[in-house]
Amino acid sequence: MIRGFVGSPNKKGRTAAIVREALLGAEEQGAEVEMVHLSDYQVSDCFDCNVEHQGGMDCGPDDDYRALSMMIDSSDAVVIGSPVYWSAITSNVRAMLSRKLRVEMGSGPNLGMPALGILVAGGSGNGMVEAMKPLYLLFEKLRWHPLNSFHVTRFNWDRALVFANEAGRDLAAMSDKRRPIPEDQIWTFYNDLRYRSYDRIDERRLLAELIVGALPEIGKFASIASELRDQRGRVETLFQQHRKAEAVPLIDDIIFRATEIWEVLSPSARAYEKKGDRERD
Repeated sequence: MIRGFVGSPNKKGRTAAIVREALLGAEEQGAEVEMVHLSDYQVSDCFDCNVEHQGGMDCGPDDDYRALSMMIDSSDAVVIGSPVYWSAITSNVRAMLSRKLRVEMGSGPNLGMPALGILVAGGSGNGMVEAMKPLYLLFEKLRWHPLNSFHVTRFNWDRALVFANEAGRDLAAMSDKRRPIPEDQIWTFYNDLRYRSYDRIDERRLLAELIVGALPEIGKFASIASELRDQRGRVETLFQQHRKAEAVPLIDDIIFRATEIWEVLSPSARAYEKKGDRERD
């Protein structure tokens, strides 16, 4: 069983949709799958209650943690999906995993749990990388075996769905057993996960690349789109010369102008704007 845990309160939003696509990829490989909406459960944060934990299940607060913990324990692999709120994962995802961490802390039956984290950035596209770092850290402390994540924004939504399906297939291929990371490889394995070494300038550079890559070169905007691609080339040159700070104004200009063009030309943008805020994430 591969379970997808959705941290968004919106069951029809993008987070639910992309977790569903990952599960579909796993299902196409023969895996049994289940979607779990964390908004249906009440789990409080760990508050260091000092209660003695027995068997990896019991945890101080009287809430739904035990039910979710049992779901994780009986899973062959998991998908964790969350919208990005202020460059962070949602509180219900954090609460579930931090409680699991407090009870197990890199021990117990889930060492090497194959896992996929998917974070969905909102309208601006910012914050996904910053939010992914603490999720990767939770995976590391739990000693799960995460796949590399991928960027999900409204700008690359269609491509992100393809990534999710492929990742779900990869997760299914790993789900036959727990895959603990060898002790002598732990630090390099987790440190080498995609985006782990990114700073905020790196993330903005990636966002500029995504938006420019999504621009259709048609009509009166074709020359501007071409100009922005050339400008992004100058950004890459500055990065290669280790002059990242000098690239920041260029990156900001690319994101601002490319977003304006994308919102005029992209069918995805028009569909996005027709939806209310509650239907997006």
